Amino acid sequence: MPDDLDKRGLLAEIRRERARLDDLIAQLDDDTMLTPARDDGWTAKDVLAHLTAWEQRLPGWIKRWRETGDPGRPEVGVTWEDFDTLNEHDHLAAKDNSVVDVRGEAVESYKVALLTLAALSDHDLAVRPDAADGPSWSWIIGANTHEHYQEHREEMEAWWEKNNT
Repeated sequence: MPDDLDKRGLLAEIRRERARLDDLIAQLDDDTMLTPARDDGWTAKDVLAHLTAWEQRLPGWIKRWRETGDPGRPEVGVTWEDFDTLNEHDHLAAKDNSVVDVRGEAVESYKVALLTLAALSDHDLAVRPDAADGPSWSWIIGANTHEHYQEHREEMEAWWEKNNT
């Protein structure tokens, strides 16, 4: 696991990577957003919806952790072994959503993620909610925001370059 970031560093990384993702998404018109961008047939719209789904999990994890001491990650009753099934479930749930709706939901989800992070202290971010040797909130939030944005932005940039050169 990478080093934990304090709140200021985490916010800076999230904002930086989200701006880069948003810049790329802004270049894609609605028709392009519906063009397969991955070998598995996912479109740029699907990738954005995927990022949003994971970002939307953060407030629920933190709320459950505060209430029960267990964040219930990745979902209550779901294990990390079910990760691919969970991603496919999310994909199918958002597949028929319009590009406009997915873009709007991504904007709102990002705002909520920032508000969620704003409510945490550096002490909270250092807590390891799953296990004493598990990842900290800083790492968990980073993995589901700036690192996730970067991963899929780079994937979409490679697709965009390949198909527009």
